[in-house]
Amino acid sequence: MKSKFAPSLFGAISFVSVLTAGLSVMQVNAGETVFYVTEDGNPVSDLAITVDGNKKLVRSNGFISFDVKAGTHQVEFSQLGEWAGDAEFTTTDNQNAEIQVELVGGEALAEVNVFAEDEIAAGTLSGYLISEETGSGIVGATVSLSKELTVLTNQQGYFEFEVPRGSYEVMIDHKEYGQKKIRNLRVLANVATEVNVDLSMSGDGVIEEVVAIGTYVADTVTAQERDSSAVLDAIGNEQFSRFGDSNAASALKRVSGVTIADGKYAVVRGLNERYTTVTFNGANLPSPDPSRRVVPLDIFPSGLISGINVQKSATADRFSDSAGANIDILSKEAPDAFSGKLKASIGFVDGLTGTSRDLQTTSGTEILGFGSDDRALSSQAKSLSNADNKVATGSDAANLVDLSQLETEKQNIRPDMSLELSIGDMIAETDSGFFTYKWTGKYSNEWNLEESDRATYEAVGNGDIQEADEYIYERVTNDITLATGLSLSYQGEDTNLYSNSMMLRQTQNDNVLTKGIRGENRDFIIEKDYSWREREFLMQQFVGEHYFSMESFFGLETDLDWALTVSQASLDSPDSRSYEFVGPSGIATDETFNPLAVDYTSVSDLSEENDPTREFSELTDDSTDFYLKGNTLLVSADDYEIRTKFGLSTFSRKRVADNYTYQYELATANDELPTALNDIQIISDILTEDAFLNGIYNAKSNTNYENSYEGTWDYTAFFIQPKFEIYDLISAEVGLRLEDSDMSLETKENPSTGSNVTADVTDNDAYTSLNVTYHMLEDVQARFAYYNSINRPDFREVAPAQFTDPVSGDLYQGNPVLESSTIDNLDVRFEYYMSDNESITAAVFRKDFTDIIERTVSIVSGSSNSTIYRYDNGGDAFAQGIELSFAKDISFDNDFVGLKVSGNTSFIDSEVEELNASGNVSATRQMQGQPDMLANLQLEADELESGREYTLVLNYTGESLDSVSASEALPDFMKASRTVLDVSFKQPIIYDELEVKATIKNITNSEVLIEQGGRMIKKYKPGSEFKLGLTYNF
Repeated sequence: MKSKFAPSLFGAISFVSVLTAGLSVMQVNAGETVFYVTEDGNPVSDLAITVDGNKKLVRSNGFISFDVKAGTHQVEFSQLGEWAGDAEFTTTDNQNAEIQVELVGGEALAEVNVFAEDEIAAGTLSGYLISEETGSGIVGATVSLSKELTVLTNQQGYFEFEVPRGSYEVMIDHKEYGQKKIRNLRVLANVATEVNVDLSMSGDGVIEEVVAIGTYVADTVTAQERDSSAVLDAIGNEQFSRFGDSNAASALKRVSGVTIADGKYAVVRGLNERYTTVTFNGANLPSPDPSRRVVPLDIFPSGLISGINVQKSATADRFSDSAGANIDILSKEAPDAFSGKLKASIGFVDGLTGTSRDLQTTSGTEILGFGSDDRALSSQAKSLSNADNKVATGSDAANLVDLSQLETEKQNIRPDMSLELSIGDMIAETDSGFFTYKWTGKYSNEWNLEESDRATYEAVGNGDIQEADEYIYERVTNDITLATGLSLSYQGEDTNLYSNSMMLRQTQNDNVLTKGIRGENRDFIIEKDYSWREREFLMQQFVGEHYFSMESFFGLETDLDWALTVSQASLDSPDSRSYEFVGPSGIATDETFNPLAVDYTSVSDLSEENDPTREFSELTDDSTDFYLKGNTLLVSADDYEIRTKFGLSTFSRKRVADNYTYQYELATANDELPTALNDIQIISDILTEDAFLNGIYNAKSNTNYENSYEGTWDYTAFFIQPKFEIYDLISAEVGLRLEDSDMSLETKENPSTGSNVTADVTDNDAYTSLNVTYHMLEDVQARFAYYNSINRPDFREVAPAQFTDPVSGDLYQGNPVLESSTIDNLDVRFEYYMSDNESITAAVFRKDFTDIIERTVSIVSGSSNSTIYRYDNGGDAFAQGIELSFAKDISFDNDFVGLKVSGNTSFIDSEVEELNASGNVSATRQMQGQPDMLANLQLEADELESGREYTLVLNYTGESLDSVSASEALPDFMKASRTVLDVSFKQPIIYDELEVKATIKNITNSEVLIEQGGRMIKKYKPGSEFKLGLTYNF
C-alpha cells in the first residue's frame, strides 16, 4: 500500500545504496525465522503463530521471531482463538527465513523466503519524522545507521536508505527534538520498510521497535483535530518554541476564533472569558484572580505544558459550563532518557526600559516576589477594626500601620529578564515498566507601561453628551513570576501513573498616577495608587490510566482513567495605598481633550475630602477535584463498533476573603489642612509621626464588612456517552450529563447592625449533546454538534464587595442577585486534510442565550466621577458566525528553504434583547465583548541547511462592545478594531546545543481605543517589546 506521505518529485535529501560489508548491521543468525504480519498494508498484532508447537503472539508492530533448528517446520496461524491458516518451510543449518504474512478475509497467506546466513539481499528503509506538537515534518534532522551512512530529512521530514536485510539501530538527532534511538529495527529483503516516527520536544529517549511497513499512524495536533469526536483545535509544544510563547495565554491567540483579553484570558468566538472553562489534565482549577471566574492562562509557563486542546463543542465528559470552549492544558510527561534545557532571555519595552519612574519602595526578597514584613497588617490594626471606637489618635495612630511604606523612590527601569531550567531522566526500569521524572523551574521579572488618555461624559439631553472628566493615566507594573513543577511517572504495559506537583507565583508591583480634571466640580486632581499583589497557585495531582482486556474486565475491553487534584489559589494584597491632591476647581470645558492645558501640580494640596486610604485584603480558595472516566468497547465487528464512555466528576471549593481598610482623617478645626502643609505633593512629608502626635491627623478603620466573606461551591456530575461508528463512513456520539451545583456565600456581620448579605446560586439539571462525524471521502469529513450548556456566576461576581481588577485597574462591584444563564449551541464544520499537517476547515455556529450575563458600566458621581463595573443579567441573545482556517506547506525545487503558511478568520454576528425597568424588551444591540471579526495569519520560513527560522504572526480583532452602559441616557462603550504584528528569528549557534532567538511583539505599536458615542473614553499605545533569548540543550 502506498503511503500517504510518499515523497514529492524532489524526493529525499539523500538516497544511499548500500550493499557493501562496511555497513554496521546486526547479523541475521542461522536458525532465526522472522514473521511479519499485515492486513491491508497495516501491521496486525492480534494473530498468534505456532511453530513446531511453540506459540507466540505477534507484537504490536507486526513482528515476531523464532529460533528453529534445521529441518521442515509446521506453522499454524490463529486469530482470537480461531484457526486462520497454516504453512510449511524448510531450512538447513546455515539458513534463516523471512516470512511475510498477509491476512485476506480472515485467512493468513504466507510468503516464505529462505536465505543463507551470509547471503546479502537488499530492502528499502525510509520514513518520516513528524512533530507531535505541530503535525509537520521535522526538517534537517540527522538520521544515521553508521558514521558513514547519514542523511538529513527534507522539508517534509522524509529520509530514505537502501540497505541489506537485517536488524538495525537507527540514531535520530535534531537540535530541538534531541537524540532518539530506534532499536531492533527490522528490514526485510525486497520489502519497503517505512518508519514513521512521531517525536516530541520533551527530550532524548529510546524508541523500541516502532517499525511499520507502508503505514502511518499519526499522533499530531492535526490528527487530534481530525480524529476528535468534537470540534477541536490543538496547540503543540513546538509551537510554543517557534512562536516564542512564554505561557499558555500567548499561544492561544493563534487558534481560530480565539483572542486573548488582557494578555491572560481566552475569548472564544467572541464570548468573553466567563464562557470558557480551563482545566489541567481534565481537572477543574480555582482562579487566584478574584476579578475573574476562570484561571488566568499566563500563570502556566510553557515549560510545564506539552499541549493545549481547545474543544469548541461540548461532549458529555466535559463540564457543561463551557459555552465558549473547554481549554484543557496538558502537562509535559517525563522523558525516558536524560535531557535538560536552559533558557535565558532579556527584553526591552519601548518607552519604559531605561527610564526613571517614581515607584513604591521595594527591598530584600521582594525582587523574588515575596513581600517584606513591613507590608504586613499589625494585630493592633485588626483590633481597631473590631473595636467599638474605630478611631486611633496620637502614637496609636502613627504606629497603626508602618508609615515608612508611604515613601516612594525613583527607580531606573531595568530590562525584562527570564530564566528557565528543566531536566528529566529515567529513574529506574523494571520488568513491568519504567519510572521517570521531569523538573522545571522559572523566574521572570518583567515591566509594563500604560500611558493613556481617559475621559468620561455626562448626558445633556436629546441623546447628546458632554465632557465630564479628562485626565491622563500612567500605570507602571512590575510582574515577577516564580514557578516550579515536578512530574513523576510510571509507565507500564497496561497501567500509567502520573504525579504532577506545581507551585506558581505571580507578584505584581502596581503604580498608578492620574492627573487632570475630575469630578462633578471639575477639580484639578492628582491621584496616586500603589498596590502589591501576590497570586499563588499550589497543586498536587495524581493521574491514573488503566487498560483492561476482555479477559480481565467482565468480558469488555475498557480504558479507565482517573485523577485526584488538590489545589489552593490565593491572592494577598497587603497595604494598597491611594490618595489624591486637589488643585483649583470649576475648570471650564472646551470640549477637546486637553487636561493639562494648565498644570496645577505645584499648587495642589492633599485632599481634605477624600482621605488617604490603606487597604489589606486576602483571598484563599481551597479545592479538591476528582474524576473517573471509562471507555468500554461493547461490540466490535468487521465494519462497525459500539463503545461507550461513562464517568463521574466532583469538586468541592471553599473561599475565604478578608478585607481591612484604614483612612487618615484630618483632626484639625473644620477639618482643614494646616497652611504649613500646603503645596506639598510628597505624602510621606505630610503623614509624619509628628502629624499624629500633634493632633493634625487621626487614623480610623473604614472596613466594609461586605468585603469580607466566606463561600462554598459543591459540584457533582455523572455522564454517559455511547458512540456508534461505521468504519470510514460515520460516527455518532450521544451524551447525557447530570450536574448538581450549589454555590453559597455569606458576608461577615456588621457589628453595628448584626446584618449580613447572602447569595446562593443552585442548579440541578441534565445536559445533552450530539456529535456526528461523516467521512465523505478519505480526507474529507463533516461534523455536526448540538449541545446544552450553562453559564454560572462565580464567588466574586455575586459577593457585594468592591474590588479592583489587578489587570486593568478598573473598579468592580459584585451583584448578589446575579443568576445563571443557559445556552443552546449548534456547530457544523467541514474539514479537508491534504496531509497530516495540511488542512482546510470551514465552520458555522450559533448560540442562543437565556438571561445572558454581561458586564455593565456606570459612573458614580462625586469628587472624581468613578467608573464602576459589574455583571448583570440581560435579556435573551444569540451569537452566530463563520470560521475558516487553513494550513499549507509550500515546496521549492532547491530543497534549501521550507515555507508554511497558516491562518484563520471568523465573522461573528450577535444580538441581545435590552430590557426596560418593567422587564420588557425595549431594543436590541450586539453582545458585550463580541468582536465582529477575528483573523490570524502565520508565516513560517526555514533555511534547511543553516537551521535558521523566520516567523511572522498577525492578529486582527474587530470592533466590539466593551461594556454596556447602565444609564439609558449614555451610549455603550465600544472598543475599536486592532491589528498586532509579531515577528521572530531563530539562529542555531552550536548545532543541537545552543541557539539564539529574537522576538519583536506589537512591532507597529498598535493603538488601543475605547469610545462612547464616538468620543474617546480610553486611548493608549501599549508599546513594542523586543526580546533576545538563548537556549542551551544538554
